[in-house]
Amino acid sequence: MVQFCPECSNLLRKKTDEGNSFLACKCGYQEILEQLVDLESVQKKRDALKKNLIIVSEEDKVSLHPIAKKTCPKCENKKAESWQVQIRSSDEPSTHFFRCTQCKFTWREQ
Repeated sequence: MVQFCPECSNLLRKKTDEGNSFLACKCGYQEILEQLVDLESVQKKRDALKKNLIIVSEEDKVSLHPIAKKTCPKCENKKAESWQVQIRSSDEPSTHFFRCTQCKFTWREQ
């Protein structure tokens, strides 16, 4: 959360000195930070993250792009993912990209 100096209304910046954290302003105002860490709540959050963690291997990746009937120039496979990207200015046509579903080679057509 952003805090401002009550004396001059400038932004208070976090400083650390000898292990103590405090908020300091250019005008000289300082405010000590109390950092009470609840270790139990931190552990609960870590456990919840571990339960919901999904590990995706390279083979498990699912394509989000539609499949088009295009011949791969590298392996001659007949299917490829397709998508379009506006690379140049808006008055130029977009670039059409393809990625082979078999060898993952990516090429483009303009």
